[in-house]
Amino acid sequence: MADRPIIFSAPMVRALLAGCKTQTRRLLKLPKWASTDPDHIKFGGSGAPEVICQGTGCLAALPLPYGVGDRLWVREGWRAARSLDRTPPRDICRDADVEHAATARSYAEIGLKGRLRPSIHMTRWASCLTLVVTEVRVERLNDISEADAVTEGMPDFGALCEALDPGKLNAVRETAAQTASRLRWPQRWFEGLWNEIHGDGAWAANPWVVAVTFTVHHANIDALDIAARAA
Repeated sequence: MADRPIIFSAPMVRALLAGCKTQTRRLLKLPKWASTDPDHIKFGGSGAPEVICQGTGCLAALPLPYGVGDRLWVREGWRAARSLDRTPPRDICRDADVEHAATARSYAEIGLKGRLRPSIHMTRWASCLTLVVTEVRVERLNDISEADAVTEGMPDFGALCEALDPGKLNAVRETAAQTASRLRWPQRWFEGLWNEIHGDGAWAANPWVVAVTFTVHHANIDALDIAARAA
């Protein structure tokens, strides 16, 4: 088990907070010794991923960036007070007030909002969300199921569909959720999200990805330690 940072965009942070995102997919990065042929990734008898070594042609276990039990502290866009705009994150006092861009409160209300800092520069102490990994899979991107696409944080398209064309739904005796499923809206939504993050054509490339399932804890990672010791 390990503690690692993980970056999310503001919309995905809001999905985490709302409880509708419990999975994330990240590009699988192969080790330098591994074959880059996408067809050279195999699955052994235990289901664990393996990859062909360039030097020997033999299969070897594929190391993964996440494991069950890992704790991921969420990095997101953030701000400190305007008076700290020139202070590097590492030098900001741990007791300083921080505004998280996804929820945008506190400093904006009193006119002291500092500059927006990129998520990559969020320090561990400033994080307010922790994810505990419960499952890790390796799969091709396009193999995402409807259920998994929904848990990636999909908006309520069923309600949107019903609002746009309720008459048609009633005529065919089909619920909004059934319409969304029939039209593969969950997968189509995720395709758009993936292309938005990785660029046009990223979905069509169908890369190997690491699919991570997790539980969401609305607390700093170190606060979880304190709570566990007190229990």
